[in-house]
This record gives sequence, structure tokens and C-alpha cells, in this order.
Amino acid sequence: MSRLRRLLQAALVGVMAVGTATIAPVTAQAAETVYTPPASGAWEVRGHGYGHGIGMSQWGARGAAQQGRSAGEILDFYYPGTTTNNIGNPQIRVQLSAFRSTAAATFWSPTGSANGVAVDGGGARVEGPGAFTVRLDAQGFVVDRTTAGGTETTRLPGNDMWVRTVDGVVAAPAGAGEGVWYRGAIRLVRTGETTYDVVNLLSMQEYLYGVVPREMPSGFDAAALQAQAVAARSYALSVSRPNASYDLCDTTACQVYGGRAAVTPAGKVTFNREAGSTNAAVDATGGQVRWYQGAVAFTQFSSSNGGHSRAGNKPYLVARPDPWSGAARNDTVHSWTAQLSVGAVQAKCPAGGTLQRLVLTSRDGRGDLGGRITGARVECTNGSTIVNTESALRFGLKSSWWVPTAAAAAPTGAGNGYYLSNSNSTGKADVVFRYGNPDDTVLVGDWDGNRSDTLAVRRGGTYHLSNSNTSGVASVVMGYGNPDDTVLVGDWDGNGTDTLAVRRGGTYFLSNSNSTGTADVVMGYGNPDDTVLVGDWDGNGTDTLAVRRGGTYFLSNSNSTGTADVVMGYGNPGDTVLVGDWDGNRSDTLAVRRGGTYFLSNSNATGVADIVMGYGNPDDITIVGDWDGNGTNTLGVRRP
Repeated sequence: MSRLRRLLQAALVGVMAVGTATIAPVTAQAAETVYTPPASGAWEVRGHGYGHGIGMSQWGARGAAQQGRSAGEILDFYYPGTTTNNIGNPQIRVQLSAFRSTAAATFWSPTGSANGVAVDGGGARVEGPGAFTVRLDAQGFVVDRTTAGGTETTRLPGNDMWVRTVDGVVAAPAGAGEGVWYRGAIRLVRTGETTYDVVNLLSMQEYLYGVVPREMPSGFDAAALQAQAVAARSYALSVSRPNASYDLCDTTACQVYGGRAAVTPAGKVTFNREAGSTNAAVDATGGQVRWYQGAVAFTQFSSSNGGHSRAGNKPYLVARPDPWSGAARNDTVHSWTAQLSVGAVQAKCPAGGTLQRLVLTSRDGRGDLGGRITGARVECTNGSTIVNTESALRFGLKSSWWVPTAAAAAPTGAGNGYYLSNSNSTGKADVVFRYGNPDDTVLVGDWDGNRSDTLAVRRGGTYHLSNSNTSGVASVVMGYGNPDDTVLVGDWDGNGTDTLAVRRGGTYFLSNSNSTGTADVVMGYGNPDDTVLVGDWDGNGTDTLAVRRGGTYFLSNSNSTGTADVVMGYGNPGDTVLVGDWDGNRSDTLAVRRGGTYFLSNSNATGVADIVMGYGNPDDITIVGDWDGNGTNTLGVRRP
């Protein structure tokens, strides 16, 4: 199920761009158009819609609501032939992906660890105040209950256990300073010798409180939110797995479920994950589902159908024009422009192949541009690949409904100045140059392994990597991930060369090469709302992740799903955070920027700054790198 603000895309791709520019398509035959790779490494494209386009269009629902349509009218239109039924408020079981096959997790009461928790398993019970950290071995669960008086360890036999309080349970990675408050109860189910799943059991209404604001912005109109609540309730029941240990997951593979709030062990709510408007929509439609021939309907939905829906695999999932698509105020996904990188297409080549031509072989004929692409052929130096699934035909774009319009321009450097300093002291820049365009996202890395950091810019889904800190053209043009992903840079395998990773929700896709291919490491760490940082925290030559949650940092020394190795505080929650090896000892540490002042620390521990300095102007964008290859990171600023 695709979300409104994030498109689930299975394949991650990246590659060096090659070939010669062709702006206008060359017609091969009536049903085919041929595009050769532009020298700039990307095509400009125009398209419609966001997601698979089957069932309800969420932006279309908003457009309908703004025209005075009710939730029932919206659902009647998007699921024709279905009717409304009421199934009450059944229980549902949700697997929490942040704790999938975890080795340890901590649980406490949402009102604070000074309040009561009950843990049951194998006929035994532990209850009382405290934070309960649970491990598993061959004999059963091991529960460490920590209170102000110390830690008490209890064994509970069996392969599953329950955690309950009077008002839900907070679940957190072991040792974390914050967790997520889930309504209902928590069940732990053994998945291996020392691992278990964490499953949230709660009522359907409570579940939807945590789903609807994740699938549709809570600021949408009431009728649209109510339609989303009914569609989400129906979808959950139609795909549930009653014979498994859980019915649904909490990611885009099912529906996105975020729980109630982020809570500290003291019971302080730091981030609300529900909203009053979406809770009201769930309550207003209590128990309502769409019904078809004696069963709950499979109510697929996506962000936008672009003006014409696609047919699904049910009689009520029809292809038809949508008069409400594009009608909502501020709808940016009915029609859009983007860049399609040559790398995203070349990734479909047989291994080792270079793209020669992209051939769009067929469209569905519905709507503008000839409709959605239904077939493509990627012709390469070592053979061809037929692409014919809707998700693959997106090539990382918002939908499969698009057409190339021109060759994308290369970075010009106009109006985009960089001022790099080679020392951590207040002073003037040592290097000044221009690179990229003002709207680009700037990245820093050692792309060629020569020990000096240089720049790259991201434009849509295309990256332009330079191997020198001078004005000029990119050394590598490549694609990786989706345009909406958060991008990270690090030396993930310790080979001395920085490469890319993308974050999608709470999942990270790490690549070990700046070339064609899929992710080398896929992992989870922290919560989707955390701020993520990258650094070599232990000086072993490999970059790993950290997350910032409020004023607390959780540093991990391995690129694998697990708990933090270091938990620390530094600076104020409102500070801008930077990472660098400020003293050249090979370990990265933190710095914070407060206005135009920087506070650099040389240790990963709570304490005062080792260096306090000024550089640049308060409204500059700050970047960090080892610009001269001397082993010490220093500052730079970007100024239009």
C-alpha cells in the first residue's frame, strides 16, 4: 500500500552516466519511442500521479471533500459496487518492525517507569514499577526489572509472554532514553534461539488512531479523513493473517502504523503520533467498512491517480477518469516534473552492461501523454531487459505515468558559492569556488578514496559527484534510491571511499560502490522520526549510524539492526548538529552550531566543548569535510 508522502520502491539503483544527448524521441515504430542517454546523465520528465493509482486517490478524496462531497460519496466513487457495513471494533495484532526478531527490548508504563507494569509468561508473573528489559535464551525469557533500588532478574519459561499496563505500553530498544507508546498490550513471540518479535494487540479503533495520520496528512478535510479511515479499516481486515502470530505489519508493506506517542521513562511525551482530526475521523466512522459480496473489500489506495485510476484485481477496482484529481488546493502530485537519471534505467541492464537506449514500448492510452507506461525495453551493450511491472516502470519516479521531455542540464555553478576552511579557528576561507545550482542538495564525501573530501550535489534522483574542490563538471553522474529518500554519505565497508545510502522511513539502504547496483546492506535503526547522523564513532575506519532524539544521541558501532553502543547528551535540542574528526584521532565526534558559533567536542561523552569558534554567517549552510587531506575535518559554508 503506497503512502501519501512516501512511495514504496523495492529496488535501489546507482550508476555512472554515459552516452550522447538526444532531446527529442526517435520513433522506432508506432507503439514505441526510443531515448538515448543524455551526456548530462539525466532526462527531464513530465508526469502524473503518485503511487500505483488503484482504488482511492487520497488527493482526489481531498478535492472531493473541498467540493462538499461526503465520505460516503467519495468511497462510492472510488470503490463502485461496494456498500457500507459495520463490523464493530475487533482486536488486531500488529508486528512492530523496529523490534522484528530483536534480541532485547525495554518496556515501561506510559505514565513513567515509577508506575506499574505486569509481565506474564509460562504461568509465571512479574509486576510492579520499573523498566523491564527482556532477553531470551533456550529456557525462556529473562526479565531485568530496573528501579531506583536496583535490578531484579526473573525467568519466565515458554515461547511467548505478555506486557501490560493500565493504559498501553512503551516499547524501546534496550538502553534507549525514549520509546513509543502503544495502546493495548504487547505480546513477545519467539522467532529464534535468542530472538523474538514484538506484537501489539489492540482494538481496531485504537489501531486506526495510529494509522490514519500516517497515511493521510491530518490537515486534510474531514470527509477525506473519514474516507481514509474507512478504507484503512477495510484494507486492514482484508489482508489480515489470522493463522499467523500477527495480522499486519506496521510499514508500507501493510499500512503505516506509528503508535500513540514518543515517551521518556519519566512519562514525558516528546512527540505525539496521533492527531485530534484523524482520531475524530476514526470515531465518526466507527466500525464502518466497505463490503462486497459477503466480505470486506480490498480497498487499495494511493496518493494520487493523476486524473485516471488503474484497474486492480477486484471488480470494484476499476480504471476510470477521476474528476477530483488535481482539484484540491496545493495538489503537487496530480502533475509534476522531475529528473530521471540514466543510472536508474541502466540498473535494469544485465550485470555489467551499459545503457544504449531506453525504449518505451506501450502505454495504456488513458489520459494525457498517452497514459501510463505498460511496457519498456532497456537495451544495453550486453543484451536487453524487458520491464513490464508497474513498480519497475516507475524507474524511481512517482508513478509509471511519465514521458521524457528534454536532456537535463549539467550543474552550472551559477550563484552557488562554497567557502572552505582548512583549520578549526575563526578566519577566512582557504578555498572558494562554485559548484551546482542554488536548489541542489549538497553532499560531502571522499568519492575516489584519495583521503580528501569533495562535493556532490543531488538534483531529484540524480547525483553529480566531483573529485576536486574546484568549479567544473561532475566526475560521476549517477542515480540511487528515490527522489523522496533521505540521503546519507559514509564509508560503510571501511575501504577508504565514501558511498551513498538512503533512508526510507526507519529502513536504511547502504551501497558500497558509486556504481550500478542494489543496496549491499539493508537495516533498521532508531525511529522514523529521529534525526540521523553518520560517523566513525570508534575509529575503526568504518562509518556507522547514530540517531538524535531531542537532546539525546544513540550511537551504534555496527551497520546492523540493534541497540546503541553509546547513549549521550550534547548541546541543546534546538542546536544544529555536525559530525567530524576535529582533532585528527580517526574517531568522529559531535559539534553543535548555535547561531554563528560552533561548539566542537573531541569525545563522544556528555561534557563541554573543546573548541568554540565562529565561521561564516548565521544564515550560511554549513558543511564538514577534510578538504586538504590532513586527517582533520574542518568547516565550510555554502552561500548563494
